[in-house]
Amino acid sequence: MESFFRNNRVIAAIRTEDELHNCLESSCAIVFLLFGTILTVPEYVDQLKRNGKTVFVHIDLIEGLSSGRAAAEYVCHRTKTDGVISIKQNSLKYCKKAGLKTILRVFMVDSRSLEGLEKMNTDRDIDFIELMPGIALTEIKDRTKNMTKELIGGGLIRSMDSAERIIASGAAAVSTSNKNLWCKNTI
Repeated sequence: MESFFRNNRVIAAIRTEDELHNCLESSCAIVFLLFGTILTVPEYVDQLKRNGKTVFVHIDLIEGLSSGRAAAEYVCHRTKTDGVISIKQNSLKYCKKAGLKTILRVFMVDSRSLEGLEKMNTDRDIDFIELMPGIALTEIKDRTKNMTKELIGGGLIRSMDSAERIIASGAAAVSTSNKNLWCKNTI
């Protein structure tokens, strides 16, 4: 199966309006929108889409939304997003039914965090899994090598060397707020 991220190994993770404007000028094709309010997110998504970007909205980080089904429905029906990110599997279920791509963000804090990966790997409502921090993939690559879901390494990626090591450890892509890496899609 061909990777969704085949030509876009570096994802712009944007957290501020300044980063949004930098992203609009970058060649980065996939964007994680990690900020905004219920009033601003539809416009941010529109701006990014007009500039040819594939957009994933992190629904847990949008001000004015509670968690759960209503938040998922709002983002699915009031924005033109391509997909969503959440730490809550139930939220992803609603978005998947609405036809959006879904990313489950998982924080790798200890060995217990690894135990749930196998179950997540078979969940049909999850398209991709983002492991945080991304550098953890270099330490657990033996535990993730049989994953069928594409993995994204996110967080604490400060250099191209780190991004390359994470990709070499099995990630399909990396997400980073480091704008100097956004044009480096040929890892």
